[in-house]
Amino acid sequence: MSELVVFKANELAVSRYDLTEHETKLILCCVALLNPTMENPTRQDRTVSFTYQQYAQMMGLSLDNAYHRLNKATSELMTRTIEIIYPSGDISKRIFQWVNYAEFNRKTQSLSLVFSEDIIPYLFQLKKFIKYNLEHVKAFDNKYSMRIYEWLLKELTQRKTLKANIEISIDNFKFMLMLEKNYPAFKELNRWVLKPIAKDLNTYSNMKLTIEKRGRPADTLIFQVELDKQIDLVTELAKDPEPAPRETHRSVTAPSTRLHEGLKKTLHDALTARIQLTAFEARFLSDMQSKYDLNGSFSWLSEKQRMTLEKILAKYGRI
Repeated sequence: MSELVVFKANELAVSRYDLTEHETKLILCCVALLNPTMENPTRQDRTVSFTYQQYAQMMGLSLDNAYHRLNKATSELMTRTIEIIYPSGDISKRIFQWVNYAEFNRKTQSLSLVFSEDIIPYLFQLKKFIKYNLEHVKAFDNKYSMRIYEWLLKELTQRKTLKANIEISIDNFKFMLMLEKNYPAFKELNRWVLKPIAKDLNTYSNMKLTIEKRGRPADTLIFQVELDKQIDLVTELAKDPEPAPRETHRSVTAPSTRLHEGLKKTLHDALTARIQLTAFEARFLSDMQSKYDLNGSFSWLSEKQRMTLEKILAKYGRI
């Protein structure tokens, strides 16, 4: 489950909503279980189902704790909305729900959630989007940390860089997080929001973050952020290492299941610093995993891609 990848449209990364820590993690888990390549997704395509045991494993919880968190977070989530602001054009704002149906099954000990139809453009067939490994955020303690992680990732992705100083006015920062009426003094904002965010990102994620302020009184925040390119294996910064050649019909040398197991093991070992991938290997394996997540198989692999994948996995003894 550690390879679950979250795909979201850029608009969601800067939208206005207020979820608790557990509601946010539930949403991210569900989003990671969707197939974002679906065209015209049906209600079934928008439905995510998992057992309480599976959720406990995904989020590192005990079974009892997982059920109680799911029960509370799901009930509250049914009342939550998202606001997307449009600075120009006829439409100034759209408001819609994350999910509009939930079902707890006593027999199978499972939960099913149905994403609302209005959220389809922001989770399926995405053109401008962020993607990241659920593992990078699931241990966050502060509910705002996930929001800022996504916003910073969007900014880095758009700038096509791993490192940047990203500025935002304090008013706009608080507006995005729906904190306009909270923390009027900077020292309060810093203590209850900014410091916990920096602690979460620096402790658990693949980002390193320092937050500075500017102005007297402070009116601007400067987020000095850097992605760890050695372990950042699922971001939009990873590109195709070379054009894919024509598909041939030669027989393959390793079953797809064995290749995928080897790929998962190699990425996991790189994430835990057991092995050190080269820059090319990291980009290539990241791309292979992302495309596997999107397609659900390796049926799209060209012969040259397969040979390259087998060579890298064999180098680290994974096949």
